[in-house]
Amino acid sequence: MKKTLLTSILFTLIVYCGFGQTTIPDNTNISGSWTVANSPYIIEGRAIVPNGQTLTIEPGVEIRLQSSTSPTPSWFDYGSGNVGVIRVQGEIIANGTTTNPILFTRNNTGFWGTILIDENAANTSSFSNCIIEYAKESRNVTGITSPVSFNGGISVFNSTVSINQNEFRNNNINGLYIRDVANSFDFSNNTFYDNGSNGSVIEQSTVNAINNTYFNNSISATGQVSAIRSTNSTVYLVGNLIYNNDDFGIFTSGGGNHYVVNNTIFGNSQGVRVETGANTFIHSSIIQNNTLNFSTSNVGGANVEMQYSLTNDATFPTNVTNVSSNLLNSDALFTNSGANDFSLQSTSPAIDAGNPSSSGLNITVTDILGNPRIDNTIIDIGAIEFQQALSVNNINELADLNIYPNPTKDFIYVTSNESLTIEVFSIDGKSIGNYNAKIIDLSKVKAGIYVLKVEDSTGKSIIRKIVKK
Repeated sequence: MKKTLLTSILFTLIVYCGFGQTTIPDNTNISGSWTVANSPYIIEGRAIVPNGQTLTIEPGVEIRLQSSTSPTPSWFDYGSGNVGVIRVQGEIIANGTTTNPILFTRNNTGFWGTILIDENAANTSSFSNCIIEYAKESRNVTGITSPVSFNGGISVFNSTVSINQNEFRNNNINGLYIRDVANSFDFSNNTFYDNGSNGSVIEQSTVNAINNTYFNNSISATGQVSAIRSTNSTVYLVGNLIYNNDDFGIFTSGGGNHYVVNNTIFGNSQGVRVETGANTFIHSSIIQNNTLNFSTSNVGGANVEMQYSLTNDATFPTNVTNVSSNLLNSDALFTNSGANDFSLQSTSPAIDAGNPSSSGLNITVTDILGNPRIDNTIIDIGAIEFQQALSVNNINELADLNIYPNPTKDFIYVTSNESLTIEVFSIDGKSIGNYNAKIIDLSKVKAGIYVLKVEDSTGKSIIRKIVKK
């Protein structure tokens, strides 16, 4: 009898963990480390990271979630366990690399549920260099009465999480869904494309969307869908590149304060749409060659302002206050918009024409391409900063500067004959610390991309990207 039981247990282990594949049955608690050796991980239904526990996913791991072609909404009810869902009530660390991303995808045809970061989750959860595709929604989640549906590839509810440098694609409804977040967090340097409705949705939250790229979203939905939809929220939408989306570029509604700063919004059905009560403040943005650049006839008393921005409209938008220094009837002179190159030609009127005061606008250290955000004395209009050519003298002045090793596991060394001050920033522009010494200790910060701003005694500065392993 004991021999028969042992044989049965060994057979089960082979089924669930053998041959480089791990199967997670419905309604299973998950934690520990998921490795490439045991990948792919097949999630058959609800997989829960419990409170107080951590799931760490190695670079290169593939997670396949049970999917369905059913058009019936109830098929995606959380309690049914019909499709794969990851619910995080503890902590999840999913940090891939550019060469070995982590893939969350379907295990069949159709769509799976969502990755839900719920209100009990640790605020140290992190996603970077992940691909999230073919998600749809999880409805009527146990213990949460509102909202009824979490319908992003990643859905964040009343929690904070790091979401940087990921790819959201081919999701049935939204790429990223954020709801009821009171403590502000940033999501930055992500790419959203080919999602059915919105690239990202922000509802009743305080969030910063920084240096993200959105294109070809709203491919299977009509109505109030957009690259970025923000409702009844306080948001800073900074440095985003938003082009060729089927419906709106940015859509604000339902109250709140929405800051649209240094975005490039091009070739969408509508560029910026503002509806009842949504105070919207446009700074240093390019809004050009959309079928309709501005839809602002139904603002319902909202304060809508524009300054230091560029549009090819010959007249100013309805219900929008012309604060100062806007460029009407203008062409930003992109390098090649037909090839989706929205960098500026050297003759562009957008160069050095942005808001000269960046105070309170959450301006980042680098633009969407990772170049210095203010290359001259005044910020450019749009998401991409024109990079002035260095003179021979400037090149010679920087020749003795050496920053190494890069990548690093712990320390960065900066050598120069000059007296330097050094500041380290996260990729989304938050200061990590200031250093007068030429040894930078990064041993206690998490893996990722950081930015060094090195300044000499005359005030000249350069920007360098570094990678912490």
